[in-house]
Amino acid sequence: MGIFAVGTWSIRQAWAAAPRMVVGAVVLALLVAAVPSLQVLLMADFVGALTGADAFADVAAPFAGLVLLIAFTGPVEAIAGTLQWRVVDLIGLRAKREVAATLATLPPTVLADPAAAAEIEAGNKAAEDEISFLYPFVLSLVRDVLSVLGVFVTLATMSPLAAVFVLVSLVPMLVASQRITLISSRMWDDVGKLYWRSRYLHQHLVTTASSIELTSLGANGKISAQVAGTVDRITARKAQTYLPMLSWRLLAGLATSLLLAGALAALVVGVHYGPAAAGGVYGVMAAMGAVGSLGQNLGNIVEGGAPFERYRTLLAMWREERAPSVAPEARSLVVRGVTHTYPGKERPALQGLDLRIDRGSIVALVGVNGAGKTTAVGAIVGTIDPEAGEIEIDGRRREDMPFQDWVGHFGTLTQEFGRYELTVRESLLLGTPRTGVTDEELWAALEAANSASMVRGFEGGLDQQLGSQWEGGVGLSGGQWQRLSLARIHLRAAPIWILDEPTSAIDAEAEQEIFRELQRSRSERITIVVSHRAWTLRGMDEILVVDEGRVVERGRYDELLASGGRFAEIFAEQAA
Repeated sequence: MGIFAVGTWSIRQAWAAAPRMVVGAVVLALLVAAVPSLQVLLMADFVGALTGADAFADVAAPFAGLVLLIAFTGPVEAIAGTLQWRVVDLIGLRAKREVAATLATLPPTVLADPAAAAEIEAGNKAAEDEISFLYPFVLSLVRDVLSVLGVFVTLATMSPLAAVFVLVSLVPMLVASQRITLISSRMWDDVGKLYWRSRYLHQHLVTTASSIELTSLGANGKISAQVAGTVDRITARKAQTYLPMLSWRLLAGLATSLLLAGALAALVVGVHYGPAAAGGVYGVMAAMGAVGSLGQNLGNIVEGGAPFERYRTLLAMWREERAPSVAPEARSLVVRGVTHTYPGKERPALQGLDLRIDRGSIVALVGVNGAGKTTAVGAIVGTIDPEAGEIEIDGRRREDMPFQDWVGHFGTLTQEFGRYELTVRESLLLGTPRTGVTDEELWAALEAANSASMVRGFEGGLDQQLGSQWEGGVGLSGGQWQRLSLARIHLRAAPIWILDEPTSAIDAEAEQEIFRELQRSRSERITIVVSHRAWTLRGMDEILVVDEGRVVERGRYDELLASGGRFAEIFAEQAA
């Protein structure tokens, strides 16, 4: 990513975040940039005044000018620095918002892809910790360039050759910056995956449910050790860049020093050792400082170019944003020959799935763990892209409509149901894009999920904070979380429900109430249930038995049990 692209992005972001602060910082930067040139002129006047001076009064004016210039520079730089770092904070907030907005448009198929996940983590890490800090470096770089150009113009009046040496002294820095860019970019290609791994492991230490389990197992230290190991690998990979980057910087610094030494030689010889020579020497010294600062800022921007590129890669994943909606109806769901094989696997997880469900019907998918049921659910909902086959709703294929429109047909409860530690109200409203949802609707959804009495028992009712880690929050059991997830599905009122073990964490009495409600309201929707409990399957219109990725049996409960096939093998003990 070019320095110009990084610089213009930083300025645009800063302007959008705080335009008045940017104007103030630019004005101050211009004032500071003029200091080296003014120093050259004042020093030449001061030395000239010293040559024929008999008393302090003869040099008082240029001396006062130098003193005032020195006194002026410090406070201006302090004010400019304060403005810059305030803008850095605002740029960081904007970048994080842009990342969040982009992630909100991505379908699960993208999020589940390992390569995409690594790119997302690298871009997110850049947004959080890297790119906002480019702005002060860009502003300082502009200041340094103007300082060098100012010294160039001033020296050109004394010695054109010395001025040319000063200008050419920038070239080694530019060459080194290109090489450093390549080194940094390769490093970020590698550490993106490691950052992703580190965040994944760290999340287990700070998430309540997993932390409790790890503590009970005495395994927190093992996860912590894996986090440390991953961080060590990140550190080691970054360390591999230090020597080559340092080598290029040293070479550039040496070449720059030689060119500035040439400027000094040209200046001293060309102006015949007069007062102008003294001012010119001071100017070259000022140029040395400006070029050194320029090289440092240029290096910081170049190193920031790689994370900036990862950030831009993440934003480029943005999909067309569509307002979420829930489809009003679905008359039929048809699945034809759906097959899917996961990367790195030879055997398909699902092969040749055929299914038709009409509104008012409840169909069950059953089988042992790993049989392919969850893969079938993922293909239907759209969280995975099957390699073969077609899925249609009312004659429209999944490929024929935007992802948001497709998922708008579904209310899905997976085995990994969400435990959103918000208020009860906020948690339920995640299920619907509608605004203006009434309390009566929320309570109706809770009643249908057999969780209204639980919420009425909370001190805050619908506005009770969930999660014991928050002030005033209440902890919930797995079954209570699952009931709230089911209430979200009821509130969503989508025309197709897919319930993957919807009562796995719920007690038997509540489970019966929930399935009775499903049967009572079945005419309103298409329903697919994945279940391992035999009694829940008795009222199903059709049961598909999945084994090693294939549907090996299909029929009603009594028929399958009597046939003595795979269904009977799985459920014989429960049915006895």
